[in-house]
Amino acid sequence: MVEWAIAATWPFGRVAVEAGSQLLAEGIGVIDAVEEGICRVEVDPAVDSVGVGGIPNLVGDVELDAALMRGSDLAVGAVASVTGFPNPVKIARLVLEKTPHHVLVGQGAERFADSHGLARGPLLTGSSIEAWNKRCQGIGNSSSPTGHDTVGVVALDSAGKIAAGTSTSGMALKLPGRVGDSPLVGAGFYADDVSGAAVATGCGEYIMRGCLSFRIVELMAAGATAQEACEEGLLGLIKRLRNSVTLDDAQEDGKKMAVLAIDKNGCVGAAANHGDFQFARTSAGDPVIHLVRAAKVGLGR
Repeated sequence: MVEWAIAATWPFGRVAVEAGSQLLAEGIGVIDAVEEGICRVEVDPAVDSVGVGGIPNLVGDVELDAALMRGSDLAVGAVASVTGFPNPVKIARLVLEKTPHHVLVGQGAERFADSHGLARGPLLTGSSIEAWNKRCQGIGNSSSPTGHDTVGVVALDSAGKIAAGTSTSGMALKLPGRVGDSPLVGAGFYADDVSGAAVATGCGEYIMRGCLSFRIVELMAAGATAQEACEEGLLGLIKRLRNSVTLDDAQEDGKKMAVLAIDKNGCVGAAANHGDFQFARTSAGDPVIHLVRAAKVGLGR
């Protein structure tokens, strides 16, 4: 029997790891564990870049993106630009299991969620409105997007099944309808039982240029460890784009990127182009939840 393992992006991902690991320890399947973990983060109003309490877009609406991927058959369920539902990952799960499609967006995704009886709820909080007002001051009609801390979860269950999931409210003050990497298969997430899974967080416009999560999983398939794959995949994108944008030693939100991966044996790796990225992880062999600072990669190494 395989030893289960789970990891999630950012310190706020600790609650996702805690909830998901409890299910994995009970022998519950990996999709349930990833979904439940993400749900816990989505309803936490203290997290201002996911679900309830997410900072609104330029016109004051909270638009949410989420996705799940099943590594056994590479099936995907994703939603984008969803409003009014605190748990968009639940809609993504329904897309995965109840439709022949992979992605639903906007009102179509919302009507689909209504048809399955998912609960609507308010997304704005006093804190998110206050943050939105402060960020809007002085910018006129132009967008000044900042913040992009996606919750991404990767996990392996005791049956050897792998899954990945993401959820985000995207960049604060983004243009209405903007979609980042988080609900895009291969960019913000990818999972394959044969090799592993990866998720990304940061500026989606750059992450999607390199299909970064897919690249990392492919590196693991070629024999790289999860850590080696994260470092090589991220550094490769930095190098590829260096003639058009400097992503080395990122200091501003609009250039920061980070990746997290798990391999088919439950080993976890992570890397970032800045020094701020931390992730949470635990496993059957080491059931303590660890908060770990990711390796920083750059052209100067």
